[in-house]
Amino acid sequence: MVMKKSVVLVMFFALLLGVVGGPAFGAGSVMEKDTVIIGTSGSYPPFEFHDKTGALVGFDIDLANEVVARLGKKAEWVDMAFDGVIPSLLTGKIDMIAACLSITEERSKKVAFSTPYMVSLSAFVLNKDSGEMATLEDLKGKTVAVQLGTTQDVYISEVEGVTVKQFPKLNDAVREVTLKRADASLMDETVAETYINSEEFKGQLKKSFTVELKGAKQALAVSQNDPAFLEAVNKIVVQLQEEGFISELHKKWNTKKE
Repeated sequence: MVMKKSVVLVMFFALLLGVVGGPAFGAGSVMEKDTVIIGTSGSYPPFEFHDKTGALVGFDIDLANEVVARLGKKAEWVDMAFDGVIPSLLTGKIDMIAACLSITEERSKKVAFSTPYMVSLSAFVLNKDSGEMATLEDLKGKTVAVQLGTTQDVYISEVEGVTVKQFPKLNDAVREVTLKRADASLMDETVAETYINSEEFKGQLKKSFTVELKGAKQALAVSQNDPAFLEAVNKIVVQLQEEGFISELHKKWNTKKE
């Protein structure tokens, strides 16, 4: 009887060590899988968005696809609300985040960031009929629409006197500005220019002033419990930088580079 109990206890502690020491729920490294499941939020052009055919395209899509291909694996994409990408990674629903995710201190407590591939400013977008706004002081008493969970959301939510409207998808936040239900929207500067020149919103918007936020560097993100996967991803990101692949992506998608 004692012997049986000992065996059970050994098995229990072995299972416990697997859960604590390895990736979520004791699963093996992503390096052992044939397919990498990548989470993104497809309303952030030109980084991730749906083209006229409905295909998921953009800078981050090309980058992550290349990283996964060089790992000798297949990429499977999951499009979701931006505020769901980190929870999905933490619960093991996805293996990687490729969503123009900015590196912040708070996020770094939850996920492991790759070598950054970009640094950017954020810009306020106004309705074309709006008066000029040149400083944060001009936004006092105004309403700003943002994508929920972004660094822009965190930043503007801390500015006194500003009412913030949050949306899971950025295009809904931008639409609030065109409908004059919000005075401005805040997003990555390159994304702002893309929306201003898009077919849907062309002639309805204008860019206002820019701000540099904490967490202006963007990177891929993986589980903190899978150092082997992170190391492999970092190695490839550095290779892509050295080879000029990332520079070519910046040219292709007209994105800003550090």
